[in-house]
Amino acid sequence: MVFKVDVESFVLEKERLRISDRNNICVEICDVIDCHLSEEPAGFLSGLFWSSPNLVVRYICKGKNYKWTAETVQVTGSKEECEALQDKINENLGQVNQRPKKLGVFINPIGGSQNSLDVYNKVVYPLFKAANIKCDVNVSERPKHMIDLINCFDTASVDGLVIVGGDGSLLEVLNCLLTQAQKEAGLDYDQPTCKLKHLEIPIGIIPTGTGNGAAKFLYGTLDYVTAALHIIRGETNENNIQAVYSGGKLMSFSLIAVACGFFTDMMYEMDRQRWLKKARYAVVPFYMGLFKKKRLLNVKLSIIPGKLSSETDDIEGTMEEMEVGQVSSLISFSGDLFNNATDSTMDFVKMSQSTRKTGLFTLLAFKESGRLEFLSCFMGFLTMTRSLFQKDCISTHTVRGYKVKLPGCNENLDQDPSIARMNNLLDVDGEMIDIYEGEFEVRTHMKLAKFYTSH
Repeated sequence: MVFKVDVESFVLEKERLRISDRNNICVEICDVIDCHLSEEPAGFLSGLFWSSPNLVVRYICKGKNYKWTAETVQVTGSKEECEALQDKINENLGQVNQRPKKLGVFINPIGGSQNSLDVYNKVVYPLFKAANIKCDVNVSERPKHMIDLINCFDTASVDGLVIVGGDGSLLEVLNCLLTQAQKEAGLDYDQPTCKLKHLEIPIGIIPTGTGNGAAKFLYGTLDYVTAALHIIRGETNENNIQAVYSGGKLMSFSLIAVACGFFTDMMYEMDRQRWLKKARYAVVPFYMGLFKKKRLLNVKLSIIPGKLSSETDDIEGTMEEMEVGQVSSLISFSGDLFNNATDSTMDFVKMSQSTRKTGLFTLLAFKESGRLEFLSCFMGFLTMTRSLFQKDCISTHTVRGYKVKLPGCNENLDQDPSIARMNNLLDVDGEMIDIYEGEFEVRTHMKLAKFYTSH
């Protein structure tokens, strides 16, 4: 949206702009994207129809449902008035130290709808350019190429990183950077109780992947413009990160979820059915939920119970054994979904804000159930309302960490050759990782990584 105002109605204060003839619009200085004089048109005829010079101010407008837009106001007045106002606005804007000046951009062009390059070039880059942010762009060319790109990149040369992709690309980058940080600090990071070194460089996400849960947690929306504006604004928050251990080693970090059983089987089947393209993300879950017999796992589960209390960074704790019996799947989320669930659709921003303070997260065990009951539970993940956690087929635990032993599967089920392999696979943020002898442990590490978000 573009509207015009007279320079006399435009009031500049130290930390905000006020526009008196537009219902007293107030814009914080940190929400200003850029400020420049409109160019005088070239040519005699164009000059005849050009009235007075304009000062163009673009700013962030914060709308409903966490969606942000870039709006424009044209200030009319004399050349001297516009230039003087421009100098004052830019002077105040220059004092916003949190705003990045140079970013390392990493693009996955083949993830999701394969539109990452178009989104960056047509939506994100014009906004970064307007905000006078320089970009060092890196484009992955093959699977796992993102790992090579980030390992060869000098993070000290930029103020922050931007991932144009999904949860998988973000996980690859985080695994590289966090592991490197622990090695440089000389930490015994394979031990679950080791307090890990925080990652200093902030990361932003443009959600163009198949899975975009991290962006939903950070921005409350999957809108590209909103994500870019959060990055431009430059405000950051430190988020908790889960770490997955198996066989005496740190196997992976996680921002979204860690799962075994049905969810691992489902991801494995999705990978086999790539010929269905994006349709497989709808077809495979319904097919497996309704028609395929689920494996039942004799799980041995130990947890570090979590309680809503003051903020703590204590990753140690006493494991308590839990009786869960046979389950079809286990899944833990990086956030405290249970204590933040309401009768309405989950507000992931508020949930993330709460989780940063408590360090708690939710672990769900799916008990044996009928096909329709299980599918009803699965559909409940779309809204994450309180009713999901009240279902009889789900056992809910609020934890700081947990350990799982998968001794084996129900011998009565028909087993294909992939079953033994499936018992040693774990779904971490949609990526499959190997675990040793069916054992793994998950711990949350408080404020381990910094992300661009104003929430």
